[in-house]
Amino acid sequence: MDLEIAVASGKGGTGKTFITSNLAILFDQKLDGAVAVDADVEAPDLTLALGGEKRILWEREIWESSKASINYDLCDGCGKCFEVCSFDAIIYEEGSKPVIIKEFCEGCTACMRVCPRKAIKIEKTRTGRLSAVETLYGINVVTGDLEVGGRNSGDIVFTAREEAKKLAEKTRKKTVLIDCAPGIGCPVVSSLTGADLLLLVVEPIPQSLQGAKRILEIAQSFKLKTYCILNKHDLNEEFSRKIPDELGLEVIGEIPYDERVVESYTMMKPLTLNAHESEVKRRLNDLFEKLVSELSM
Repeated sequence: MDLEIAVASGKGGTGKTFITSNLAILFDQKLDGAVAVDADVEAPDLTLALGGEKRILWEREIWESSKASINYDLCDGCGKCFEVCSFDAIIYEEGSKPVIIKEFCEGCTACMRVCPRKAIKIEKTRTGRLSAVETLYGINVVTGDLEVGGRNSGDIVFTAREEAKKLAEKTRKKTVLIDCAPGIGCPVVSSLTGADLLLLVVEPIPQSLQGAKRILEIAQSFKLKTYCILNKHDLNEEFSRKIPDELGLEVIGEIPYDERVVESYTMMKPLTLNAHESEVKRRLNDLFEKLVSELSM
């Protein structure tokens, strides 16, 4: 594997998955192909955007989370665990015994360490699952899927990226495309750490621009080369013209609004596979060609 490209934005619905899925198709059509990673582990949908599962390559559970549990035969209800918990994960009223809220527990071990009766232990719990599939249109996707209410999303993203690199090497693909989660949380940081390039997708609304600025701060702290993609730029062309200067980034692609984008997503078929020519399809090809040109410099 030679290159990792992350596709991110500061808010949901900006077009990350649309860009990632179509770039994956173009890499497959015009270069040596790519393995894609769905790093939005709370709501993964990249496989759907690429036509759904054709076959499962492998799947497995991830057990990397830790939770506290109480042995009530030993617990005397002293409440010391409640006093040290920094995550509001313990409910306690004097005269009763404490109760652990599993969804809030981070497994930090503080409660276990202060318990005078040794009534608390830390147990491994399921973080989520990983799978690798071949999609209907031939793109291999590694997907992380976080357990409902779970934490440790960054760990799943990191593992998904590592597995994607192995799969890329095995299948002789030279590029890994990472479809990041929205926002700037732990899974996004885990997606950007060690990547080679960031494509920052922005739409012409203030919320998207502000979110992009926050993502850019992270990218700059990693010294990560970043390009801007203006999606739906023609919905507010005056605002779109301000975005490159606001971010201080080169625009590598401008994608106009087109209802066929929504239709293609609904039909689970990337627009670049549409037999009919369209301005969006042409712009996606231009984006790809410019990206390849920049990478070869």
